[in-house]
Amino acid sequence: MKKLMIVLVFFILATFWLQLFGAVQVFSQETQTESSQETRAESLGEITVKAQRVDINPNKTEVFVEDYTIASEPTNVFDLLKDRAMIDFRGQSDLVPEPDTFQMRGFESRQFLMAVDGLVIQKTGGWWGDHYLDYTTVPLSTVDSIEFIYGPHSALYDGKAFGGVINLKTKKPEIYEKPTVNGNVSVNFRSYNTQSQTVNVQGGVDRFSMNVGYERYRTDGYLRNNAAEIESVNGGLSYRLPSEGFIKVSATYSDLMREIPSANDPDRDDYDSSYPDVLADDVSTRWQDPDDDCRRDYDGHSIRLDFDQPSQWGTWIIGAYYTDEGQHYHRNGYDYNSYDTNYVSYGGLAKNEFEIFDTHKIVIGMDTAHLYQKYTEQIVETWAGYVQDRWAILPSLTWTVGLRYEDIDIWWDNWNDPSSSDPDGSYKDPSHPSKQVKRNYTELVPKSFLTYQLDSWARWLRDTSLSLGVSKIWTPRDYCEVCSWGSGVEVDPTHGVGYDLVINRRIWKNIFFNIDFSHYDFRDYGIWADASTDYFKESIWGRRMIELEKVYKEGIDLEINGNLYEDLYFYVSYSYNKWSYEGPHNGGPEEWADESLSDRAKHRFNAGLRFNLFERTMLLLDYKYQDDQVQQVIDIVDDDPSNLEVRDVALDSYHVFDFAIEQRLFDNWHGVKVAKLKLYVNNLFDEEYSNDRGYPMTDRTFGAAMSVRF
Repeated sequence: MKKLMIVLVFFILATFWLQLFGAVQVFSQETQTESSQETRAESLGEITVKAQRVDINPNKTEVFVEDYTIASEPTNVFDLLKDRAMIDFRGQSDLVPEPDTFQMRGFESRQFLMAVDGLVIQKTGGWWGDHYLDYTTVPLSTVDSIEFIYGPHSALYDGKAFGGVINLKTKKPEIYEKPTVNGNVSVNFRSYNTQSQTVNVQGGVDRFSMNVGYERYRTDGYLRNNAAEIESVNGGLSYRLPSEGFIKVSATYSDLMREIPSANDPDRDDYDSSYPDVLADDVSTRWQDPDDDCRRDYDGHSIRLDFDQPSQWGTWIIGAYYTDEGQHYHRNGYDYNSYDTNYVSYGGLAKNEFEIFDTHKIVIGMDTAHLYQKYTEQIVETWAGYVQDRWAILPSLTWTVGLRYEDIDIWWDNWNDPSSSDPDGSYKDPSHPSKQVKRNYTELVPKSFLTYQLDSWARWLRDTSLSLGVSKIWTPRDYCEVCSWGSGVEVDPTHGVGYDLVINRRIWKNIFFNIDFSHYDFRDYGIWADASTDYFKESIWGRRMIELEKVYKEGIDLEINGNLYEDLYFYVSYSYNKWSYEGPHNGGPEEWADESLSDRAKHRFNAGLRFNLFERTMLLLDYKYQDDQVQQVIDIVDDDPSNLEVRDVALDSYHVFDFAIEQRLFDNWHGVKVAKLKLYVNNLFDEEYSNDRGYPMTDRTFGAAMSVRF
């Protein structure tokens, strides 16, 4: 009943909203007389760039996959994500596509969202509290574009999206005038016995269409005991409705094996000089011996339903998904069955998008998400309703304002599994005599984003806009995705206010510039306490969080791209992030937790060139820089969660160059639409740098990729 009340309340709010708009109808109709100017201003939001299609809006950047190339060969979505400076990609080796716990705009993985067609993905791919998305489970062949949405200013997404949203927009079904089958095949070979094969076939008859794909990736890895094998299958059926809408059902299955790097220490008897040195002191005691054959196995499947129906009452959009993910750790001579995990998540959304008076674009909707462990143990349940309006107040002034209501139940873990010292198991907190402690969190969250076009101010300000976003931040899930550690009971939801000031401008021809100055003010900021302290280790929960008052985050995100001339395209992106804590410093847990805020890299800079040397030949050069940082690494000793080994790893700054030559071999030849060959070098100058555990990152590697579209 409570959940139904959420929906009812939002439809009542929507009715009130429409009555309010009726009161300003006369003013709104007057503004329509300048429709030609409004159309020009609106067009600033969608910018198509030759050579690389990257659209820049004041509050988002959208990368179109089919028209986007990198100086390497992408094997999964993450390879494209890390091409932007706002993404801290130092998580793992680029040879082994790990489920990286990367940061976005200086925010941790639990403080921004991953979504597919607006429907949030639950991040369940970790172990021992590290929960994130495994990007190899999202088929790159199904993605049309990647949206990077800045900040907390959209009512359409969960509260934990205050860092932003990465929304993967899938390809829409087509209508086929005659029976059609087309597709593409690609093969890729790279150093260290790295190879991948991809086959995708799609086609249809009339309004019916289908697609099926297979992807395989394997590598010996750069480090010792770091091989990986990944296979995934995907498929879908869809139907284009007479109303130009569609209904689509899609599914994926992935089977992954990743070895866990072992020590390769010159002081050990089992040292192998053919691998990079990894000192024993830097490796968890569990993964020291390469003969243990330590690895992580993953298998998971997901099913999605998407429905899009335009009507005289607006466009109705419905989405739903079901995902089942299992993980198993292997180590010779050890039984890891008790550490197996199986997460099941499902959810959906329903919304209606419609216009009033050509000046109001309104979205009313609701979404829900449910997460279980081992099919039966409930972890998180969320319900939300929202209303958002994009109001063209004047031809030059647009205000996107919304309200989002969230109702979240979290079942915090309160159980110690049986052990040699506690054979029957016990409650972590005996004052709560249940294996889980349930807490309910609710909040009404306002959102606002105002954009003003400066065209009328001066001729030199044409195609320039200034935007201001001011929105409330609230969530109890920014320090946990799979909320399993019971100490979260002690911490109030994070709340605060996010401010983003954005300047968007067309500099010259199709060269566009976007800069976002952000300031986020947190009154309660949930964070893990310093794992090396007794406060953390001696907690009844096994681990402990702390709530910080007066946390501030300052940031700058810059994007520039376009053509210097017809055959030379460039892009530049820069990200700056600074965190500070201005609460009490008394040498206690707050001060210890404060130290981890400054561990993140402050500066990141990415740049690239695409030069059409000849009609069919393109040269590609990518450059990436990241500032130094300190990373705290936590390892479990003797498989005992209460016995933790903690160390700080200092990561030096680095400069990495990638270079490629892409040759279009032929077009429209014997049924082949286009064939391309790419030769590439990653880490061209053999830069030495480290991943987030302090292990050496991949040295210079060479690769060749062949792709054929038919």
